[in-house]
Amino acid sequence: MQQPVNLKLVRIKPLFGFIKAFFSSKSHLSSSVKTMFFSVLILVINMLTGILTARFLGPSGRGEQAAMVLWSQFLAFSFSFGMPSAIIYNVKKNMKDSAKLYSTAVLMGLTAGMLAMCLGILVLPYWLRTYSDSVVLFSQWSMVIVPLIVLSQINNAMMQVRGEYKLFNRLRFLIPLSTLIGLALLILTKTMTPYTSAVAYLAPAVPFYIWTTVRLLRQYQWVIKDVFRSFQTLIRYGIGSYGNDLMGNVSYYIDQIVIIGLLNPTELGLYAVAVSLSRVVNIFSTSIIVVLFPKASGLPKDKVVDMTFRVYRISTCVALLCSLIIMLVAPFVMPLLYGPDFREAISVFRMLLLEVSISGGTMVLAQAFMALGKPKIVTILQGIGLLVVIPLLTVLIPKFGLAGAGMAILSSGILRFIFILINVKFTLKTKLPRLLLNKEDIRWLLSAITAYKAK
Repeated sequence: MQQPVNLKLVRIKPLFGFIKAFFSSKSHLSSSVKTMFFSVLILVINMLTGILTARFLGPSGRGEQAAMVLWSQFLAFSFSFGMPSAIIYNVKKNMKDSAKLYSTAVLMGLTAGMLAMCLGILVLPYWLRTYSDSVVLFSQWSMVIVPLIVLSQINNAMMQVRGEYKLFNRLRFLIPLSTLIGLALLILTKTMTPYTSAVAYLAPAVPFYIWTTVRLLRQYQWVIKDVFRSFQTLIRYGIGSYGNDLMGNVSYYIDQIVIIGLLNPTELGLYAVAVSLSRVVNIFSTSIIVVLFPKASGLPKDKVVDMTFRVYRISTCVALLCSLIIMLVAPFVMPLLYGPDFREAISVFRMLLLEVSISGGTMVLAQAFMALGKPKIVTILQGIGLLVVIPLLTVLIPKFGLAGAGMAILSSGILRFIFILINVKFTLKTKLPRLLLNKEDIRWLLSAITAYKAK
């Protein structure tokens, strides 16, 4: 007797097969989606950690914690000297020299990290003079992990150029997950303070950074031959890219750095929550950039521009749509998640959401210049943003408070977007492609997905 066919199973099995094939693929689209998938998971975890710290520390304690955690990350990224971008660009072009380039980059990273650590220890007592001595002392001790954070940037670049997005994404996920577990333990043991929560944010990453460095050194071995030539190769591209990395990092942190000196811990706590929550929509641009730069490097100019603008249109459309939805529900959700004390942050949160969507799209477009060996344009882009935002912050914050910070950041984001479009036309000498999503882009996305389904 013939067995009855389970139609639901017939439908589900191909679906699972498609999902499995898609996530095992190493293509551009698949890598971007997988990276975005992990970014969503990380986003959820970061939101949970933010909610826990805000709930149990309050605006003032959250502000002190932000001041202690901020500086190790800021200085580490500021002293990268363009090495992550230089590693991706040069290893992609000269795969046979991978071991030499990575070994030299590790030496450069350790040296740069030590310089950043020493600078932080000396400068922090002056910059955090409005905070308690214990906050300043903790911030100085946090400088110890700065060399490891610099190395982690180099390691991330190597994993990207090697196509190891699976490991790259797992590490990105495990670090914030460890922080969440640490915070949960602090709450359960009733030992949650700005200092212990800061440790929960900083300490879990250390073993992962060390393990990744040891792993890559074992794979490539320690090659010191032609170290000076490798140094010249990396620094030549790195210096051109460093301005972009530095300006991007400063742009990412400058508002909080300036606010530390202009606002009290409570106001800083409100702003820190608004900033962290507004970066929800940043996952679309950051996930794509991780894959776009390595994939576009070495391609002809027309293909780079076409690929970049298509990705820009799709990612920015999704980001703006998500921003609009979040803006509408913010008055109901934000006090519910973080507590009624954080209701004051809603107005600046909305402005920051719009800025993140615009700036994310700008940085996607900037990858065209990075891939075509013109990183200095992106450096100038970031520099212009800083030249605008710093004086605006110092003028608008004393006058309008938190809302003034949002106005300054949004104005800078719009100006940088206009600048990158002008340079696409005149520096790359190419016709400016469409900026709005159209049916062709949707068809391209659907056809790419259909192609994977057919496989």
